[in-house]
Amino acid sequence: MTATPNTKQTVLDSLRESHREWPYSEAYDTVNGDPWPLAWDAAAFIEEWFAHPEHNDVEEAICYVELSPSKFGYDVADWHFKQPPASLLKAHLLRIVKGWGGETALHDYLDDNPELVAELGFEDGLASKTTLWRVWNEDRLSDEHKQVVRTIGQVLVDVAREHDVPAPDEVFHPDTSVDTPDGIEQDDSTVRDRTIAKTREIWQQAKPIVTENYELPRGKNTEVHDNAFLEAHAFIGSREEMYAENGTWNFAAETTRNRVQTGSTHRHHLQKIGPDAARKMHRDTTRELIERARRDSELVDGVLVSIDITKSNPYRTKRKIESDEDGNVTNTWLLGYKNDGEDESTEFYFQWASIQIVGLDIPLVLDAIPVHRGLSRVAIVDQLLETATDMVDIELVMMDREFAHDPVKEVCEDHGVWYLNPGKMHSSERATCTRLRRQEKLVHIESDEASTADGDEGTTLDDFTAEETTDDDEGGRKRVYVPAMNAERTNDTIEDDEDSVDDEAGEESGEEDVLRQELLRDFAEATDADTEDVGQMFGDVIDEVREEEEEQELPGSKEDKELYMLFETNHPDLELPGDTGEDGDEMSELEKAHMAARVIRKYKHRWGIENGFKQIKSFRVRTTSMDHEYRFFNFLYACTMYNVWRLTDLLVKLELRAESEFRYEPLVTADLFLTIAKDYVGLDPPD
Repeated sequence: MTATPNTKQTVLDSLRESHREWPYSEAYDTVNGDPWPLAWDAAAFIEEWFAHPEHNDVEEAICYVELSPSKFGYDVADWHFKQPPASLLKAHLLRIVKGWGGETALHDYLDDNPELVAELGFEDGLASKTTLWRVWNEDRLSDEHKQVVRTIGQVLVDVAREHDVPAPDEVFHPDTSVDTPDGIEQDDSTVRDRTIAKTREIWQQAKPIVTENYELPRGKNTEVHDNAFLEAHAFIGSREEMYAENGTWNFAAETTRNRVQTGSTHRHHLQKIGPDAARKMHRDTTRELIERARRDSELVDGVLVSIDITKSNPYRTKRKIESDEDGNVTNTWLLGYKNDGEDESTEFYFQWASIQIVGLDIPLVLDAIPVHRGLSRVAIVDQLLETATDMVDIELVMMDREFAHDPVKEVCEDHGVWYLNPGKMHSSERATCTRLRRQEKLVHIESDEASTADGDEGTTLDDFTAEETTDDDEGGRKRVYVPAMNAERTNDTIEDDEDSVDDEAGEESGEEDVLRQELLRDFAEATDADTEDVGQMFGDVIDEVREEEEEQELPGSKEDKELYMLFETNHPDLELPGDTGEDGDEMSELEKAHMAARVIRKYKHRWGIENGFKQIKSFRVRTTSMDHEYRFFNFLYACTMYNVWRLTDLLVKLELRAESEFRYEPLVTADLFLTIAKDYVGLDPPD
């Protein structure tokens, strides 16, 4: 709880200054007359409450909002069990805000949150379920006063969302009455049952959001409703090997609609949706889903995102494709190559760049753009960050090596986000690897400004003997060298004899070796390498390279380069050499390695975008069309359906309390979701 009596007094002072007649209900007979001034008073308080910078919790607001029982027509003397009337009223306001229809869910929730019980004002402990039921069901409130409480609850949710405070809709709350089995497995019948229920509930909630934000460029005198196109597209995308031509016939056989478009009409209208319009529709839908589903622990603080490029299934054709005089394909949207073999067909791709949330938050696709020939990586990052930063608070953006350019870094800094990506190794970077290998250093951090613009200046003897330079700009760009996966040390093991155990220096050395191994494993995870494919070990390679060193004319051999991996970042948690550790002394090698590991290990989450691309294909309508706009719409609409699946998976995890067991992977697989969604995802509720 961040609110205090002092912050509440600040709100009241501001409220009385901005609303001179507050509280309005004092001048009205709210018991037998007009009850609605109660709603006005509460709404004014709520507006001022969430305007305070320290008030960012819905439950906290409920605890502090003033609900006078006497103004709601209560006979206080008639209360049973001596429970505070105002606390009971606030408890039902909480129930309404949470979207619970009965007292069981309310009581179970409060029973699990004793601190909230105290904040609501229950001095002698939580009221019984029977008492909570009587408040709402034994005529203690008139129907009009009940509606006032409901209105206050809706105002509270709406104002909270306006101030970016998490306030999930009813469908996005877990059902607390669900019995959780002892061991949660993906093939468990309870998982299946909850997936079926949640898929139905979420689609009924999400479908109106989708259809309100997706618009087709069609005339007004159409006979087939726009929603039939969107329903059919979702229906077709969830089936394997189904195209628009045969998919619309299958959809017609299962839908309750009287009129359904043909396959050619379906494609004709969807391919008229341009990339900008498709992007806006997907963003608006995703933004509203985020707003409706945000909880205290998801999508609230800064999130990790990844930017990458994916391509469609290869478009192979023996049909002549127009080329210019240099042999380049004139269609700027068609990327790829022509095979040299006469028996092999030309292979082209349509490509899309996207920005996705990765890590432990809900993995959602925030935005995407189609990639055409000549589109720079800088422009891709700029366009995606421009829209994504307006949707969520981004802490760190991660990209692969093809985005390792200074202009990309500048764009990230312009948008106020930190970046992390592998760097490219030119001759000077390879020389640094040689110096590090000679000095047997595990980790090296330097200012990015220490490198040259093109990284190709010559290397002098000073580069290998000078101490690491210092730089006071902790928040600036940095370059970090860490051990590559194929360079893991194993020759630093502890000797298993009595002398080494009893010797203090030996114990200290052994602890360092264990820590080194842990750090190397962290770096290995960040590079996404398979531990079974680890090549020559670090120490052995050092010995071999030393033997050949005299034969090397210049430093910076290929062998040295393979020992380290280079990362570039502006993350402030990385300090440059020369800074002091916690004890005031200069950081040791191990402290430096730990510091680097805390930042670099974040990069392993980047691979979540690759998994996302694989799963999105499951939702995408198949096509052989050469129209890039139709293909891009297929991709983005599949991203929208992917987002709905990930929300369903989160809610099933919350209901079954399986978040710890499935932190990094879905509990509800895409195949299971699609199997169930086929019955709901493309069929109407009515327009």
